Amino acid sequence: MKTWHIHIEGRVQGVGFRPFVYSLAKEKGLNGTVANTLEGVHIFINSEDGMVTDLVREIKEKVPERALITSIEYHETELQDFDGFRIIESDISGQPDLLITPDFAICPQCKKELYDPDDRRYLYPFITCTVCGPRFSIEDGLPYDRARTSMREFDMCPQCEREYNDPLDRRFYSQTNSCPDCRISQWVVDNHGNVLDLKEEEIVDFVCDKIKGGSIVAVKGIGGFLLMCDAGNIEKVDELRHKKDRPAKPFALMYPDMDMIRENFLVCDNEAAELQSAASPIVLLKLKDGAPSSNLTPHMAPRLNRLGVMLPYTPLFVLIARKLNMPLLATSGNFKGSPITYSNEDAQNSLSKFADYFLMNNRNIQIPQDDSVVRFSNKHHKKIMMRRSRGYAPGFLQNAINESFDEKVLAMGPMLKTTFGIWQEGRCHVSQYLGDTAELDSQLSYEAALKHFRKLLNFTPDVVLIDKHPAYFTSQLGRDIAATNESNIIEIQHHKAHFWSVIGENDLLETDRKLLGVVFDGTGLGKDGAVWGGEFFSYEHGRIERKYHLEYFTHILGDKMAREPRLSALSLLHFIHGAVDLVERLFTEYEMDFYMKVLDQSTLKTSSIGRLFDGVSSLLSLRQVNTYEGEAAIYLEGKAREYCNKESYPKPYDFSIDENGAIDFRNIINGIIEDMYEEIDMRKIAARFHFTIVMVIKAIAEDYGAEAIAFSGGVFQNSLLIDMILDELSDDFTLYFHKELSPNDEGISYGQLVGYYASKKFADNS
Repeated sequence: MKTWHIHIEGRVQGVGFRPFVYSLAKEKGLNGTVANTLEGVHIFINSEDGMVTDLVREIKEKVPERALITSIEYHETELQDFDGFRIIESDISGQPDLLITPDFAICPQCKKELYDPDDRRYLYPFITCTVCGPRFSIEDGLPYDRARTSMREFDMCPQCEREYNDPLDRRFYSQTNSCPDCRISQWVVDNHGNVLDLKEEEIVDFVCDKIKGGSIVAVKGIGGFLLMCDAGNIEKVDELRHKKDRPAKPFALMYPDMDMIRENFLVCDNEAAELQSAASPIVLLKLKDGAPSSNLTPHMAPRLNRLGVMLPYTPLFVLIARKLNMPLLATSGNFKGSPITYSNEDAQNSLSKFADYFLMNNRNIQIPQDDSVVRFSNKHHKKIMMRRSRGYAPGFLQNAINESFDEKVLAMGPMLKTTFGIWQEGRCHVSQYLGDTAELDSQLSYEAALKHFRKLLNFTPDVVLIDKHPAYFTSQLGRDIAATNESNIIEIQHHKAHFWSVIGENDLLETDRKLLGVVFDGTGLGKDGAVWGGEFFSYEHGRIERKYHLEYFTHILGDKMAREPRLSALSLLHFIHGAVDLVERLFTEYEMDFYMKVLDQSTLKTSSIGRLFDGVSSLLSLRQVNTYEGEAAIYLEGKAREYCNKESYPKPYDFSIDENGAIDFRNIINGIIEDMYEEIDMRKIAARFHFTIVMVIKAIAEDYGAEAIAFSGGVFQNSLLIDMILDELSDDFTLYFHKELSPNDEGISYGQLVGYYASKKFADNS
């Protein structure tokens, strides 16, 4: 008999992995131990050669549903004599080297038990098991064990203890285990701070009655508080819009089940699978033709026929949604531009302006997260990550950076749609979505999240990577962290980081194919001092070069230009003789005089495709001032889609590319103006514009001689554009898109890591 050591890395904590190994070992009659450590799961067993091989094979084949193995190694070690097989205490010494497990939605088995009158957890709002429930959001130490989560405050009752220690029970070693006898408690507070005299079993009924009666209730979920009300109550929806200063941005919807979702929306198989997945994100779905049903007000998403929909992902949400049996407005509990509120005290202090009542509990959230958002393109059902947070973050599996990269690196990310990235011990961690760090509350949230990660991972950076823009909060904080820790500080250009991100996700660092990178977004400081955003890059053996770009037009008034599409239209028309008159009506006489002087005097230029979309939307009178980011472009996409749903793609507008690689936008704008004078349907104009952008990409790819094209940047959240690209370019080029990460700025931090790694890798190879 020999002793073998099996070491397993990946997402192997918080997913029932140790009970899984225990059951396999007992089934095979093997003696030994299994334990969590900071570098994964370690198994020691007594076995002959063939038995250990069989055990490793079965671990790979029967891995638990939520687990993800990235590495499994085994070797003979010093002989030990084990008596039986045991799960032993976790080893918390050493340096963390594992994937952090995200939060999981309630599983089907727990849902079944939740509504079983004979089950002792019948209607218990915090039912969980080894495969579902909060993980990352309640964790404040590694490895994942109850003692290093918010659950340490709750002692298990004798029955829960028996389940926890019973190898045949599905809650064997379930770290979130609790029941009505050792319960997580909840209570209701009104917006004056009064705790209502309600029994635990009365609370859900009370909350549902209040929602049905027209109240707004702030309900504590996994990542923070959600504001919930009747989605068919026009007055309450409008009231919440007014109070949140959110006149048009769509609200998310929570439905009790798939059947009711299908009554209102068209749902493809991919969308249904995503809605019911362990991540349980918000999925953008298309309303069925005709007016929404009477239980859903159109004020949920003014002017749009696509709404964000989710299923209840906690047992508490399941109880509320099923009892009400109607669509619920379920939006983040926060002020405009601020992060989601997650503590009981802060919720009562900051959300009383919005909520009539608060449903709180005494399980602390250690780190807040917004709901994730996903969409699929209409035609090809291509998945597009819009916001990566609860259910996905921070676990990220990638192959581009290999384990020979031994420095500890912190990537600070961008300013908007911020994330940070950490490379340590062969693991890449990309944080949850952290919002717009131009706002003070989001800056504080960013710093708190980074502090939390550094504590979890025992992380001090050797290198800090920042965006080239010196005014970004993340760049300034990165410099402070580097100075404090005597770390190296390195700047990486914004759009190159976008390209690095999609290169990394698709493991293209070693590609020998002629690769073209297309990066379209709203803003980012270029190395020439201009505001870039319509860029085409070459890639070859670790080197990125800018080859083509949208011809420069004038960038004025900083972020105000992004907020007011009419300014983009004015700037574009300023380059076309006699065309400014087309938008003169959009400005007061004083404004027109002032803005024309600014345009004449400004030396700051932009190549932003995001601003080009804004300008076209303004020309078509779709939006002049955005009430939320990307609003004008969303309306433009919507109009183009209305045309393309009924007709084939229209002829593109004329365009040209000069000898310096600049794409002349004037022919495109002139074509749009001609169509407007001829009173062509604006839906066709919008579709022609979208298709022109695709044809520009194709022309440049052919001119460059590309074999493959990789796409990144916020513009590629436009699903119509993605479908057009797949239709028109797939036959001639290999196309690469983001997979787990969003094409918007959330992917920048990972791109910074890949760019830095490439600079080291290819410098070492040269």
